[in-house]
Amino acid sequence: MSDTYFCFSDENGDYKKDMTAKQLRRHPFYVRTTLLMNAREWKKLNSEFRKLKEKYGLPRGKEIKWSYLWSLRHLKKSEKAIPKKKDFKFLEDYDYHDLINFVNDSLGLLHNIEEKKVIVSFTKNDSGTSINEKRMLAMHLQEHMQRIEMELQVDDGNLGVLFFDPISNEKNEMFREIYNDLFENGDFIDNYSFIKDSLNIENSHQSVGIQIADYISGAFSAILKSDMGDYSLGIKMFNEHIKPYLRKYKGNIFGVGIREVPRSDTTRKWMREQIENNK
Repeated sequence: MSDTYFCFSDENGDYKKDMTAKQLRRHPFYVRTTLLMNAREWKKLNSEFRKLKEKYGLPRGKEIKWSYLWSLRHLKKSEKAIPKKKDFKFLEDYDYHDLINFVNDSLGLLHNIEEKKVIVSFTKNDSGTSINEKRMLAMHLQEHMQRIEMELQVDDGNLGVLFFDPISNEKNEMFREIYNDLFENGDFIDNYSFIKDSLNIENSHQSVGIQIADYISGAFSAILKSDMGDYSLGIKMFNEHIKPYLRKYKGNIFGVGIREVPRSDTTRKWMREQIENNK
């Protein structure tokens, strides 16, 4: 049976060519994840997510970003108030433990979706790669487009629609151009037939799918950073709510559901060890 699939994608971290030591400490990895789900199940996901917000007393029109959790945790432990200029100032009266539980429960909604797959690409920024930013982002987008195309080609009538979180006007347009170029001119896939011909940019605070993709990216980044501090909560979320739904081929997730960018046997071996050591 042919269907339409929504593909919600978000990023975590940053990438720049020839990053300084300070930049690497702040952003040791760049991650992009995509949640692919049957569009027929979106209404159910949206409804359950809204119910969770009501349960935790969270404002419907405000987004709880993954990055807010750890900023709040740090400020609370330091007994510091949230600066007025911070986007998450509205959360000052919430216990960050409740917010962590909300994010965990939000990821738990994935278990209620019948058709879903998670696709992850990541770059280890200290690997000595010197690729310009536009090319690197294009490589990540290409990995997701290819895997969505391959996942949906089981039925000639399937169609995937991609949704990205806006970053900046410049980057939004850059992603649209990269997407259109790959779609029109192809790569090792000569003709993209199972994804829509344009990339959709939608505000994350208005999109349940993008918000959950943000949590997926954050939890995956916890696995990457597991030897850099205490990321046990994020690792637990990854193992319980995300790992089971990574795209696979004959039981293998590496190169299928998780893809290092650029391709590297050394980085893939490292990634395999990170996951094995944090079960």
